[in-house]
Amino acid sequence: MQHDVDHLPAYLAAHDAFRGGASQLAVVEDDVGALLVPLRILGRNGGSLDAASSEVRSAPLFTDGTSIEWRREAIRELLIFLRRRGVVSLFLRFHPLLDSSAAEFSRFGAVVEHGPTFNIQLDRPLDDIRAAMSKSHRRGIRKFQAAGYDYSPDPDWEALPDFHAIYAQTMERVGASDDFRFTLDYFERLRDTLSDHVSLWTLEVDGLLAMGGIVTECGGIVQGLYGAVNAEFHGEIPQIGSYDAEVQWALARRAQNYFFDGAAYESLRRFKAGMTTHQPVSSSARIVIDPVEFGRQCAAWELVAERPVPHSDDFFPPYRRTGVTGRGERHAATVEADEPSATIRDLAGS
Repeated sequence: MQHDVDHLPAYLAAHDAFRGGASQLAVVEDDVGALLVPLRILGRNGGSLDAASSEVRSAPLFTDGTSIEWRREAIRELLIFLRRRGVVSLFLRFHPLLDSSAAEFSRFGAVVEHGPTFNIQLDRPLDDIRAAMSKSHRRGIRKFQAAGYDYSPDPDWEALPDFHAIYAQTMERVGASDDFRFTLDYFERLRDTLSDHVSLWTLEVDGLLAMGGIVTECGGIVQGLYGAVNAEFHGEIPQIGSYDAEVQWALARRAQNYFFDGAAYESLRRFKAGMTTHQPVSSSARIVIDPVEFGRQCAAWELVAERPVPHSDDFFPPYRRTGVTGRGERHAATVEADEPSATIRDLAGS
């Protein structure tokens, strides 16, 4: 199956250690094909459960060549399997570059679009890729080159502590949520367990780490996963130079895509849009598996909050929105299986 780094057990294990909980792999399979869905099972008081994609790009995966009819039946089997184990709702994220049959999932719930992501298709020479960028980006690349900046992999990860320091500094500057304020231990886990799939990139100026990034490569997809700029150099170094260096590296590795995700604010969206016209849309699915229990949970939330539950397009399941009741505490629950057609597996052993 074509997949990305977000599907690798080592990557998910690092996230599990950081966030708490344990990712598991839902498997629906027969002699024709398989559907694989990385999930976290989230518990609530009263014994009910909800399921959600393990990470942002941990999308469902189907065996290549399976028909639409087979995929629909596999999704139906997955939902039956989860309901039998007390799962009330299912929240799935789709990967913009992978075929997860979002249209087939929409037959069972709602698929919500979140806006564009950004990707450079590496099917043409570097000069053509640069020519398609905005004038300001091309000017920034020339300035980066003229200054003699060297943004490249640090094979021994010697600068990792310094990178974490400027990464934390960057997250503070942009007001990032706790979900993105990764610890040094998290980055060390990526380094130690993802092997050739991950690299640390650095740019030093006068002996100081001015810029750094974590870059991943998997299944023909290269991503600049995390980036940071030292506050002392913020605004001085054209950041487009770091993207350009990673694109050159991806081309040399014969990757098919350089994916740099979406953007949380308008100025970043404009910056990324200046690099590429290929902007696949990010989306997610919201599926109510047990309507009766779903209604009960919504009614209980409304009783405490004294207002209607939020719209499911904004937050799903709506009764898990925090800040109203302490009953939404999240924890992972192990689900055992007894049918041969669908199983839950511990990703650590997959």
